This record gives sequence, structure tokens and C-alpha cells, in this order.
Amino acid sequence: MNHKTDQETDSFTELTPREELVAKLNGETAIVAWQEIERFFAKGNLLLVEKDVDLINCAADMSMDNGEEIGKLINEEKIQAMPVEFVKRNCKPETEFWTVVVAPYILAQLK
Repeated sequence: MNHKTDQETDSFTELTPREELVAKLNGETAIVAWQEIERFFAKGNLLLVEKDVDLINCAADMSMDNGEEIGKLINEEKIQAMPVEFVKRNCKPETEFWTVVVAPYILAQLK
């Protein structure tokens, strides 16, 4: 019979703080229609995340104040305040976005 000591753990049962955050954020994502998030756009709390950016990892970086990674995404315009032009071109009441909240923002990615 194999008994574990107090210091032994299964490698797949212990998560790093970032992995725990990613799992938590992944569980908090939702697909929502534009009409449900438009009011956050009006308040300036809606951020557009480009499709080639991993939404969950972006949210984790924001939550963990990873300024270097978020700064890079902002400089490359991969994440930005939802542009009015984008809204005019792409957003109808039923347009769907994959979203996650990182207070006070909602990160949204066109589905």
C-alpha cells in the first residue's frame, strides 16, 4: 500500500495562483448579445479584445496587474476601449460577444 506523506501532492491537483485565476475566470465567461452590454459601452467600461488574443489570459493579466503584457496589448491595439466606429460597423442588438468581467471592466470579444 502506497501512503503519501503530508508534503507529497499529485501534480495535477495543485494549481498555481494564475492557474486558479484562469479556471475561475473561465467559469465566469458568458456569451451575451450586444443589447446586454451596450450600457457598459455608454459608461466607458467595455473593452474590445481582438479575436487573436486569448480572452481568459488577457483577463488574468488584467486581474494580476501584469502591466507589461497589458501594455503590449494596448500598444498593439489588441485591447482597447470599445471604438465607436467598431460599434457602428459591427454591433446590432443580437450581435454576440464572448465576455468576462474584470471589475470595473467587461472584456468583450466578437464571437
